[in-house]
Amino acid sequence: MSQRLKQGILFSSLTFFVAAYLRAAENSPQTVSVKIETILASNQSGEFDSRLKALEKQLRVLKYRSYRLLNEESKNVPSQGSASFEIPGGRSLIVWPQDFRNQQVALKVRLQGGQKPLLDTTIRLPNKGNFILGGPPHDGGVLVLSISANVQ
Repeated sequence: MSQRLKQGILFSSLTFFVAAYLRAAENSPQTVSVKIETILASNQSGEFDSRLKALEKQLRVLKYRSYRLLNEESKNVPSQGSASFEIPGGRSLIVWPQDFRNQQVALKVRLQGGQKPLLDTTIRLPNKGNFILGGPPHDGGVLVLSISANVQ
């Protein structure tokens, strides 16, 4: 086998392994910064909480007259790990990062109400983006969850 052929095979093999490593690194983020904003949406007044200005367009699609931020919580969630966020009404939202590709983050989310899951699904959102999730009834309205994720 010629020296040139050996070098070509070595270069091709090295290129393949580097590409595979980069794909695996992209699919398995080290840490995902997750932020959960819990919002009370209702028709009781026309109040729009100014802290929700960045979400206004997304929230107005829901057709409620009032939006008030109840809670905001951020956690860094390790790859292959999970984090639990407290939701009003004795509920919790558990989040597991699944994968990261094409600049999108997949998160498994489970909304727990006591011992039984109220919602168990996987969402995909743009990196540094958010996802609006309608939730259960609460205090004369409904809870709306804004889930944001940023791969670290």
